[in-house]
Amino acid sequence: MKRAVRLLVLILSLTVLWGCELALIGVGAGIGAGTYKFIEGKLVRQYPVEYAKAWDAANTALANLQISISGSLNEGTKGEIEAVRKDGSRIFLSLKDMGQKVTSIGVRVGTFGDRSESEKILDEIARTAGI
Repeated sequence: MKRAVRLLVLILSLTVLWGCELALIGVGAGIGAGTYKFIEGKLVRQYPVEYAKAWDAANTALANLQISISGSLNEGTKGEIEAVRKDGSRIFLSLKDMGQKVTSIGVRVGTFGDRSESEKILDEIARTAGI
């Protein structure tokens, strides 16, 4: 009985806190860098590389994977890239300069995210950047 009550409290808590950043932090706490967030459908990793080099590596990696870029916005310390694969699925990349020559790169494949495809893209970016 206690188990059912605890489960009900957990479900109600998540329902009340849906979309709250604190709930996301609590759910993802302890997993570490490179966590995959099912709620956002985005895989985010931080790489020890300057933003400009990460931007170039992301564009080159997409070309290497034969993914067409449909739009991009580079603001110097943060940027976004929209791309489309041959099968028509959309890809969204977001880059952000974290300082100290560290760049955070997030990838979401499709509407809801695809972890394995996002990992392939991030791995190609790392390889292209020489990491």
